[in-house]
Amino acid sequence: YQQTLALSIARKRGLADIAHQSRFMTALEARGLLDRAVETLPSPAALAEREARGEPMTRAELGVLLAYAKIVLFSDIVASDVPDDAHFDRDLMGYFPDQMAKKYAAEIHGHRLRREIITRVVANDLVNRGGPSFVNRLQEATGRTAADVVRTFAVVRDGFALPALYREIDALDNQIDGQVQLDLYQMVSRLIYVTSGWYLKNDAGTAPLSQRIAELQEARKALEPKLVSLLPAFSRERIEEKRHGLFKAGAPESLAGQLALSEVAELIPDIALTARTAGADIVAAAKAFFAVSDAFRIPRVEDAARSITPSDYY
Repeated sequence: YQQTLALSIARKRGLADIAHQSRFMTALEARGLLDRAVETLPSPAALAEREARGEPMTRAELGVLLAYAKIVLFSDIVASDVPDDAHFDRDLMGYFPDQMAKKYAAEIHGHRLRREIITRVVANDLVNRGGPSFVNRLQEATGRTAADVVRTFAVVRDGFALPALYREIDALDNQIDGQVQLDLYQMVSRLIYVTSGWYLKNDAGTAPLSQRIAELQEARKALEPKLVSLLPAFSRERIEEKRHGLFKAGAPESLAGQLALSEVAELIPDIALTARTAGADIVAAAKAFFAVSDAFRIPRVEDAARSITPSDYY
């Protein structure tokens, strides 16, 4: 289900991701891990011609990229200390049927392939949710390692309780238009990418994974019930417009509200860092954060920037 969904989302994004997909293939070639001719993938020149014609990569080609992304990420992560983090025990246990996990928990924790199972589960989850070029794109943007990207993905995934959010969207199968449902998934994908990028640029990642996740959860608990009331009028109106549009398209009211707020929710780690740095109450920090943003009309600038379709990678 998730892999098919990942391909559908990648296909829907089309030309918006083609430059990142091209750079991912180039990065794989540089590591000696990909032969485009063998895999029947387009050369850089062929890809540029397609882009000029408005033709994105095919679903079959995206399937090859998705497979390579998982294989390469598995190799990178299993060679790191990521699978040894106790936080990923939940991914290990989730790999097995519930009854087996409960009855044979000790045996599973002592399984000789424990690290490989954790790596496979986490790599699949990350690539399915982020897309084939997710890791390479963040590495290029931040200079961090694949292991850093995986840890950050875990912070965002579990700090924002995304598995539960995904289940809500999954439950809409055959209840709303399929393209609308893909739009809902893409809103979560944006939250993952933007917030992961923020963490990789602003968080050294030296604290235990469980602590980083708990800090995000606490910040969300303090801010999310008050976010709308703290926002400038322009942002409130924009979010309400988006919420209404999602609800009208068939999303349940609570889900529509949560997804409409996602572009603001991605600011929570930044606000939490501001509060910690200043030694201030997080709600007071949020008020100051949004007041400064409004004074410089940043929400309007961001809104205008999102309407621009870039003509190339740079």
